[in-house]
Amino acid sequence: MSDRQILSELIAESAQVSHENHVYGQRVVKLQEAGVEGSLSEIRNIPSDALVIKADAFPAPRAFFKGEKGECKRADFIIISEEKRVILYIELKAGEKDASHIIKQLKGASCVISYCREIGKQFWGEAQFLDDYTHRYIGMVNLSISKKPSRYKSAPLHDSPERFMKISSPHHLQFRELAAL
Repeated sequence: MSDRQILSELIAESAQVSHENHVYGQRVVKLQEAGVEGSLSEIRNIPSDALVIKADAFPAPRAFFKGEKGECKRADFIIISEEKRVILYIELKAGEKDASHIIKQLKGASCVISYCREIGKQFWGEAQFLDDYTHRYIGMVNLSISKKPSRYKSAPLHDSPERFMKISSPHHLQFRELAAL
């Protein structure tokens, strides 16, 4: 069974974001921070197999963890493409926030995927489930400012939460640039 099939069976439809077809046949996903009016970001050229998950739909385990180190936080979205073998962790912030806050949220989303990976291995019996994927971490800030070209500010490679790609004015982004494949 493919990773995509397992994820489709595992993740509730209410926690998924659907793609749209945009002009010129591009696949587009529109992401919005929950409860923040006008905080819309659009990612174009999403792979056809991509699964977009609202990571914050995964309930915070506050009854189990103390949360003192940020272990109950999660980023807003996770995009997984089996075809491209990449997982994007995306945090949207409507305004400038402390980077340590975004890092904790990105780490939490990574933990959600680790949990899903173990569920797939244990309950679906797929020993290689979600293995060998590239992980990319992205923080999008200043979502509600006027539309202008996106500005990317990144460490050489955004392959850990501490070195996340910071994007200002993220209105029309390209999947391949976020994935850095």
